[in-house]
Amino acid sequence: MAGKSKKKPDSATQPKLFPLGAPSAAPQTLVRPATRPVWTENKAKLIETYLRLFVMITHHGVYIDGFAGPQQPDKPDTWAARLVLSSKPRWLRKFFLFELDEKKVEMLRALRESQPPPDKNKNEPKRVIEIFAGDMNENIRQILDTKKISVNEATFCLLDQRTNQCDWATVQALAKYKTDKKIELFYFFANKWLPRSLAALKDRERARKWWGNDD
Repeated sequence: MAGKSKKKPDSATQPKLFPLGAPSAAPQTLVRPATRPVWTENKAKLIETYLRLFVMITHHGVYIDGFAGPQQPDKPDTWAARLVLSSKPRWLRKFFLFELDEKKVEMLRALRESQPPPDKNKNEPKRVIEIFAGDMNENIRQILDTKKISVNEATFCLLDQRTNQCDWATVQALAKYKTDKKIELFYFFANKWLPRSLAALKDRERARKWWGNDD
């Protein structure tokens, strides 16, 4: 009736959308915990997919990997170099793989030995796989100064450093190597953990070489 206010219903007597019950002693896990390095795995798949599309356009190519060893040696499915070498069509012709860690260098050599011969029925070219042990900032000159990559070869370079291992001078040298068909550079920048990494580095010279100057 007009002028009369309705009595507010008692919340305790209202039907519930979900049965509440007593609170659990331990909350249930709603998300399955990750058992694999999600970022590393997806990053490797991104590179593999990109290079598959890359060779569909170029029908040939050169692959440079500045930090080619596996970041997770016990998880080969997250190893970018392995995925690239096994990706199809197998039209990439030259591979220049750099690695500082001697154990990972041995893994790269074993990976090279495991590669099947080219399938001529699929127009697969003969492959050249060179492995360089040591600091890639120094060893990269072995392919740039000797012109192992022609100006007409489509080239992809992966610089997947941990955080600050790749000198800026190295990036500049790769970028300036060709004046026309540039080397494609995939440079991963660790912006999320960069402040923490630099704070723990305590090596101003390493930071300067990585960044490129003193600012």
